[in-house]
Amino acid sequence: MRLIVRIVIGLLVIAVIGLAATWFLLPSLNDRQTDGELALPGLQGPVRVVRDEKAMPYIYAESMEDALRAQGFVAGQDRLFQLEAAKRAASGRLSEVFGAGADDAIVNLDKEARVIGFRRIAERQMELLSPNALRSLTPYVEGLNSYITDHADTHPMAFSLAGFEPEVWTVEDLLAVTFFMGWGSAANFDAELIAHQVIQAIGEEKFQEIAPIVVNPDNPEAAPAEEETAATLSRWASKTGAPAAWTRGGWRQQGHGGSNNWAMSGAKSGTPAAVVTNDPHLDSRNLPGSWHPVALITPEVRVVGVSAGLPGVVIGRNDHIAFGVTNAYADAVDLYVETIDPDNPDNYMEGDQSLPFETLSETIRIKDDAAENGIREEKLAIRLTRRGPVITDHDPEKGDGAVLTMRWASAEYMDGELGLDALMAATSVEEALDAIGLAHMVSLNFVVGDVTGRIGRRASGVAPIRLRGDGMAPFPVVDGEDNWGGRIPAAEMPGEIDPERGWTGTANHFTAPADYPYVYTSYASPSYRYRRMSEIFNDKPTINAEESWAAQYDTLNVFARDIAPIMAAALLEDEDADIQQIGQTLQDWNHRDDLGEVGPTLFQEVMRHLARLTYEDELGPEAVTAYLSNWYVWQERFDAMVREGTSPWFDDTRTPETENLADMIRRAGRAAQERLASDYGDNIENWRWGDVRKIGFTGPLRLDGWVGSLTGNRDVAMPGSGETILRALYPYEKPFDSQWFASLRMTADLNDPDKVRAVLPGGAVGRTFHPHLADQITDWTDKDAQIYWWFSDKAIEENTQSVLTLSASTS
Repeated sequence: MRLIVRIVIGLLVIAVIGLAATWFLLPSLNDRQTDGELALPGLQGPVRVVRDEKAMPYIYAESMEDALRAQGFVAGQDRLFQLEAAKRAASGRLSEVFGAGADDAIVNLDKEARVIGFRRIAERQMELLSPNALRSLTPYVEGLNSYITDHADTHPMAFSLAGFEPEVWTVEDLLAVTFFMGWGSAANFDAELIAHQVIQAIGEEKFQEIAPIVVNPDNPEAAPAEEETAATLSRWASKTGAPAAWTRGGWRQQGHGGSNNWAMSGAKSGTPAAVVTNDPHLDSRNLPGSWHPVALITPEVRVVGVSAGLPGVVIGRNDHIAFGVTNAYADAVDLYVETIDPDNPDNYMEGDQSLPFETLSETIRIKDDAAENGIREEKLAIRLTRRGPVITDHDPEKGDGAVLTMRWASAEYMDGELGLDALMAATSVEEALDAIGLAHMVSLNFVVGDVTGRIGRRASGVAPIRLRGDGMAPFPVVDGEDNWGGRIPAAEMPGEIDPERGWTGTANHFTAPADYPYVYTSYASPSYRYRRMSEIFNDKPTINAEESWAAQYDTLNVFARDIAPIMAAALLEDEDADIQQIGQTLQDWNHRDDLGEVGPTLFQEVMRHLARLTYEDELGPEAVTAYLSNWYVWQERFDAMVREGTSPWFDDTRTPETENLADMIRRAGRAAQERLASDYGDNIENWRWGDVRKIGFTGPLRLDGWVGSLTGNRDVAMPGSGETILRALYPYEKPFDSQWFASLRMTADLNDPDKVRAVLPGGAVGRTFHPHLADQITDWTDKDAQIYWWFSDKAIEENTQSVLTLSASTS
């Protein structure tokens, strides 16, 4: 017996030692070379890649072309699996390596990418690129391909685990990824489909009562004219319906997120130079996150910041300026209701003219173990009109409805420049704004500050000049006349220079001024974050860099401050003691969405149920689900209705009584209490915000269970909400499952020659088991953490951990 025990103990010891050895060896088995020398063909001179304590690369080169070539190589070292996934997503080739997915979800994503045509658009853009633009893109692609082809032995482990290998890139691939990323900022594709579905449920007149509104807090009267919206809808109201499936899944831009940015002038910051802060909100739950930190240092340019897997830096600073971005949500997309020729269903009508659809044929390859050679093929026929592709041909439910086409200004109004190279080299606010005007592929609000203390803001991208309609709902093609009259000139996109108050900023809100001559958008974020920014920054004569950084962590919920007292008053009148307790908690709450508070949980849950109870009787289950699925469609309108308090929408038409707002709040309170008790127990103290709402980070392969925990999975408690500057927005249908949050926090103080304060919710290296996959998460949650990108040579040298020399050939 003792011998058996000894054998068992011995085997356990061996197993533990083996597991420990494996754990410590895995990072080195899944690593890449960061010291010594490597060959990088095409370089004109040697390049040094210096890495700091966070594994962030600082690329020293004698020319920008060499720096970009090295950046492509380093991006491959650090983020190759992530880059390959993005390329395949943009080209509609995910299912080729990942299979069809549950309910064909991955195949449907591929169909969307093919129908929208990111790759087709990229090929057209390629034909227009100037030699200057090609000098930015080609070296990066060649450097990336050098890593892919020459260093297969150090490719990330994720490829072997997933069962495929990366492919070489073309410039067209890079452009397709850029357009794919730009799609999420193109505004209201999803909202137009929602508007259509709601109109079919209740008619255009009733829809007018709950149609989206956009608010510019700097001049609230700048919302789109209601009479123009009504005219647009009346022309559309008689049309037949598009399939509801389009609004329930897929065919959506990721337009529910957002970002904050602001720039303090030298006068406002109390220093000679400007201070720029940016926290872009993306779904960055998949580690290592959305952004790759990098510095490019040449004799002419020194720039440090982040890249989204593309050449150059899109957020960061150089010696003269700092810059940050948010989604601008310029409405660059319109849907159209096409009229089919009644005598020839293969044609569509342009006024009295019958035209044939252009038809493209594509083949989607789908990984399928049951198929011959493990791959099956699905043919895809894509019809196009003069405006763009037909999106309703590929309804998963094969519904018979209107023929809707999609038109995208970014794909229609192209030119040969990209703008990012000029922005990285800009030496003043004016030069930066000129460069931003060249960036047509993505709709972003840039804020800029320079070393002289000046600041500015300008929207990039392309927005059409609408001659008819406001873009809120699909536009009926009746007379064949184009409702677009070109693009809004780049210099006339919303923006400002050196505002008198000393700061400028955006929070995805409606930024067009009251006298703006164009229809800019009918879709934007509710104004709560920007209102809170204005309160913080206008109340103090100066905002220094430390205070600018701290503002990113502000948790005051302006929406709740307006609405929670109304809720509390109604709930305190309920006969049920549990509902009264909810009311008392809301009344005592300070409207900050902090981890230890129960108030945020109660407010969000009561608000969710109140919204559904307000609309579901008239909209019906499908339309109300679509309507509430997009916060930007309904939240600002709902806020106004609750504050006003007398809307007939609060009456439940399914009952003989006439309910008012207070009645509906009490119903919502009971529904909230029931849901929270069911999910978290009866004790209200267990409903604290930090206990019910966490961000779930996952490793590159998104594995579950204990295996997933070994590859980076973790849950992180996060204060804030969708309405606070410290943002953590959840989908309406998945309460508290936060998916959009700060994918980066940055404050670039141009008075500091040595560093930029910045942190990621992940890390610099996208390799499973790597120590720099998720090493910044703890600092990301701590507003007092001191974590930096280094800027000066001295600071970089003091924090150097490794040096890799790249040259055209090595001895």
